[in-house]
Order: sequence, then C-alpha cells, then structure tokens
Amino acid sequence: MNSSGRHRKLSRRDPSSIRPVQGEWDSASYFPKNKELFLFKGANLALNLGLSIMFGLLTATGFGTADFLAKLCTNRIGFLRTALFMQLIGSLFVLPFAVPDASRLITQPWAVLGGILVGVANALATLFLYKGFEVGRLSIVSPIASTAPVVAILLAIAFLGESLTVERFSAISLVVIGIILVSVQAGGEDFSKQITSGTIYALGFMLLGGLVLFGLKPVSNALGVFLPVLIIRWVGVFILAAPLVAQRLKVVTSGAFRLIVAVAFFDTFANVAYNLGVTHGTVTIVSPLGGMFSAVTVLLACIFLKEKLSRHQVLGFIAICIGVGMLGIFG
Repeated sequence: MNSSGRHRKLSRRDPSSIRPVQGEWDSASYFPKNKELFLFKGANLALNLGLSIMFGLLTATGFGTADFLAKLCTNRIGFLRTALFMQLIGSLFVLPFAVPDASRLITQPWAVLGGILVGVANALATLFLYKGFEVGRLSIVSPIASTAPVVAILLAIAFLGESLTVERFSAISLVVIGIILVSVQAGGEDFSKQITSGTIYALGFMLLGGLVLFGLKPVSNALGVFLPVLIIRWVGVFILAAPLVAQRLKVVTSGAFRLIVAVAFFDTFANVAYNLGVTHGTVTIVSPLGGMFSAVTVLLACIFLKEKLSRHQVLGFIAICIGVGMLGIFG
C-alpha cells in the first residue's frame, strides 16, 4: 500500500474527521450540539424536582397541622364528635373533585364494595387516633401513628409476594426501635399511665391505618384518586354517627366548629397536595417528605402545648422519621 493509501485509511479512522449529527453529544465539551433541547430537558427536571419538594412539604404541613388542631378539638368536644364532624366536613371539601368520576360507581361495583370495607377500617382507625390525641401526648402519639406504612408494606410482602429488601428491613427496624424509644417514659405514675394509654391507641391506629393504605391502592386504581376518599368519609360519617344517636347531642360552640373546619380543610388540603405531587412530580421525593408530617405536629406541640421529649424519645423520633423516609423511597 502506498503512502497516500495509508493516509486515506488513517483519515477515515481519525476522530476529528467524524462530524456528529445535530443533537449528538460533543466529545470535546460534553454538551449536546442542540443546546436548546438540553436546556429544555434541564428545565423540566428542575421543575419536576421543585414541584416534588413543594408538594411533599405541603403534604407534611397539611397533615401535621390537621393533627395538631385535632388535638385541640378533642380537648373541647371529645374524640368521637371531632372524628364525626371532621369526616362530614371533609367530605364536602372532597366532593367537587370526586364528581367527575361518579360514573365509576356503576361500572366498578367491586371497587365500591372495597371502598366501603376500607371506609370501615378507616373509621375505626380515626377513632383510635383521635382517642390517642385526647388521652395522650401529641408528641408521642403522632410519631407512632405516622408509622402506618410499615404495616402496609408487611401486608404487601405477605399477600402480594413483594420482596423484603435490605433497605426495607433496615427502615422497618429503625421504625420499631423508634417506637420503643418514644413509648418508654420515665416519670410519675399518673404521667406514665397517660403515655401508655396514648401509645396503645397510636399502635391501634398504626395497625388499622396500615390496613387502609394496603386496601386503598386497588380501590384507587379502579375509582380514581378522589372518589375512594369520598366513599371512605361517607362510610365514616355513618359509623361514627351511630354511637351519638343514643346520646344527647351537645351544642358545638363556634370556636370548636372553626377548629373542626380547620382540621377538615388541612386534612383535605394534604390529600390533594399529595395526589398532585405523585401525579406531576416524583413519588420517591413526595412520599418521604410527606411522611415527615409528625415533625410538624411535634414542633407545634412543643411550641404551643409546651410538650417536651426526653433525650431517648428525641432519638426515637429521629429514628422513626428516618425509617418512614426510607420506606417512602424504597417502599
């Protein structure tokens, strides 16, 4: 082969002789030639991240504030009436969002039945939660109640064949350790009884709340996002109203009524924020941030109710937050 042939062969292999097409990556600058497309994708990623963080924080703020106000309300009118009126008023907030999916009530009868069963479990879970708020400390009850996703994941592993990964096992272990640390209280006898009572009700909500989360997924897949919430709340109204029929109804003061409306508003607001977040954002960001709602509740309880946590309870609270956050990412 003559020298010119060798030159032509080498030139065909020379990377500098290869011209990238539009949109390919430039090996020199590591940026695509179509910089407008690159900037557009970057802006979309930034918007997605921003929306995910915003909706996650709004979810945590809504649920955390609702639990704090529910504590104040149970102290005024009792846990039963607080739960009843919250479900009733909350259903009015959800109703406009659920109306567009009303036709599914006819086309998906099995899902409606599932929603009713989930509604029964949710009503009982609400009673446990609000009773815990009434007799226990908010800074103890709320972190334990926030661990309901653990039960949902264990049910999914047991009945849906999902795997127990190392990350999930670590998260569940942190949650269990956190519950133990938060629940253990060293103090006077009366105070210890109060903590124990609130802890028992919080554990009851954790079990029933986990069952609700587990059963809600197939129902939501069939009925949409908001219609199951409406069904669950209407079922709750009928169940919670039954014990009050035989009792003499007391007049709810205007102050207590405003608290109930606020509880229903923030609870519904948090549900809408979460649904919007997982729809327009990233679930692995929205879910762990929203799961931190107990941090908001504990902060409000420490500021306005002057509740304090001992050192080991603070460690337990941190363990629960980390565990719930990991479950949001890996669950």
